[in-house]
Amino acid sequence: MMIADLDGTILKRWSPGDYEPTPGPVTQANAILTNQGGLALRWAGLPWAAKYPGWKQTRVRVRAGMERSGAQIALLAIYHPKQRQSLRGRILEIVGLILPPVPVGGGIWLSFSRRFRKPSPHGLWWLSRRLGGSGGDLYVGDQDTDEEAANAAGIAFRYVA
Repeated sequence: MMIADLDGTILKRWSPGDYEPTPGPVTQANAILTNQGGLALRWAGLPWAAKYPGWKQTRVRVRAGMERSGAQIALLAIYHPKQRQSLRGRILEIVGLILPPVPVGGGIWLSFSRRFRKPSPHGLWWLSRRLGGSGGDLYVGDQDTDEEAANAAGIAFRYVA
């Protein structure tokens, strides 16, 4: 079973003003694990976070990544440490401590918990259990935090070429 990161792996990284889901180097994955801290910052109401994609653009990118890779499920870690700069952000953080990942349709799940933000291994463990994974799991990504999460989870890791 292979789990892959989204931005920079299945899709090219977005840039401000360009959220188009442009294909990246990975074309196949069973699941997607992606940090989407920018969305948490937007939902926290931080004015400077408007440069990050909103929910509509994020959902389009995730769906495109799932379709491109064949992933059955995507787990989005909707958390960023800077969201604490607002009351809404602190409330979202508290919600994340209480709620497990929440399904939002089409195989997409959201977690508001900092525990699921890479480099934490919890997102990989959650996806692996959900897909019935075993020790043969592989996580593919483009960042050091991806490798750190895989190492912490005891899952093999490969950087994208």
